[in-house]
Amino acid sequence: MTTTGTTFFKQIRKIKDDKFSIDKIEQYCLILSVGSRDLQVCIIDTKNNRTLLLEDYIIDATENAEEKVTLLQSLFDHHHLLMVGFWKEVILSFKTDKFTLVPLPYFSKENARTLLKMNCSVDDNDSVGYYKVNSNDAVNIFTYDKAILQWFRSIYINSKIKVTHQSGMLVNSVLQNTPLASEVKVSVFIDRFYLHAAVSQNDHLLLFNSFKITKFEEYIKYINLVLHEFKLSKTNSSIKVWGFINKNSAHFNSLKNHIPAIKPGNRTTLLNFGYKFDEVPEHQYFDVFGNYFNL
Repeated sequence: MTTTGTTFFKQIRKIKDDKFSIDKIEQYCLILSVGSRDLQVCIIDTKNNRTLLLEDYIIDATENAEEKVTLLQSLFDHHHLLMVGFWKEVILSFKTDKFTLVPLPYFSKENARTLLKMNCSVDDNDSVGYYKVNSNDAVNIFTYDKAILQWFRSIYINSKIKVTHQSGMLVNSVLQNTPLASEVKVSVFIDRFYLHAAVSQNDHLLLFNSFKITKFEEYIKYINLVLHEFKLSKTNSSIKVWGFINKNSAHFNSLKNHIPAIKPGNRTTLLNFGYKFDEVPEHQYFDVFGNYFNL
């Protein structure tokens, strides 16, 4: 744990591939996934789609954007790579709870905020971003912290920065994750404090929704709601789970008892991983890796 004033951050995961080279920064993609209480860092070599680094941090929670910037600054100051400014591309993914996915024909820049307001409460001072989700004919609209984006831009002035949202990255991951099923498939992602659920068939998205979680039993409740909506069996359907859950844990066993068909999801086949990543369960960091599919 590292302490700076009244804030702190704790690294809970670090994997670094032997093929990482500081001399090749200009061909690397840096992915930063920023949540309210966490940060994931991922580096991918764009020449061979090889994942070179993965780090996961728990950070102090704050609703104040300036305090968040100060906290991130303290983390970056202690890091040997993050202040480097010559990445080929930087992908900044926000994990805010205000977002929507809109079919492309219904979207225009002028009505982005209005469309988002149809799905959630949006304050006048909320910054609204949007981008086309590559794997789906839709636009992801979301809120983000403007001060945080400006701070990142002040660091990576020599790199192209793409701003995305976790929801769109999960859609990318689901719709580009082989093998694609001809039957209806349910994909759930257990996040810290949220459950994200997608229903797809072949390469078509049928549903995506997110649920705020306050206790474990709610994961089971909301998965059952999705299954009921599509009249899917809890014992015979294709149901995959990704995210922050240990497949040998009591929580996973509880999921399995209530929903027998549920199985851990597989890692994407669109990226290459060295042997050091064998210690990372294949069903984890599904959203982080999904950012790379939206280059």
